Amino acid sequence: MLFTEGRIVFALCFIAVFAIALVWSYRKDKSERAINYKGSTKIVITILILLALLSGLTKVLKFL
Repeated sequence: MLFTEGRIVFALCFIAVFAIALVWSYRKDKSERAINYKGSTKIVITILILLALLSGLTKVLKFL
């Protein structure tokens, strides 16, 4: 048996506590993110578009 009963219980407790801490932290910082990272969505979209263009360009140049 790869996992003992104790390891499974520990893993489940760890995942539960980690998820609770993640949600708590998200709710705590929700108002600050709106102020500090106002234009970050546009930057992320721009970076993703540039990466897609670069990927497409490398695939096109690979076949030439």
